[in-house]
Amino acid sequence: MDAAKTKQYYDALGIENVCQCDYCRNYVKEIKGTYPLLTKHLQTMGIDIEKPFETMPIEPDPDGNIEYIGTQYVVMGDPSDFQETDISGMHIGIADSHPMTDIQEEHFVLEISEIILKWTIQQYDQKGNES
Repeated sequence: MDAAKTKQYYDALGIENVCQCDYCRNYVKEIKGTYPLLTKHLQTMGIDIEKPFETMPIEPDPDGNIEYIGTQYVVMGDPSDFQETDISGMHIGIADSHPMTDIQEEHFVLEISEIILKWTIQQYDQKGNES
């Protein structure tokens, strides 16, 4: 695992490289403030928590929360240095499957299981009205 190369990777990613769907925008908006310990832990690996590689949300619940059953991040380097861990009730491990990264250097993809956030993004219908 190479935290310096991972940080370089995330520093080079602009916000335009993060999916702009409502689910991902909500994730980016809420994750850092909701999970400060997770944010700090990922920072030690060079990961910017606000730039997920992939999120796997389910629909918001009636209480105004949304569960992301998995969120993935790219990590540069050899995965043999990585140790799975649990932080704030979430499991951090190596992803079993993920979309193609198109990265030529040695890397792997982490997956964080079961993140719950407030749903704060307003949704709009096709006519531009709030729904």
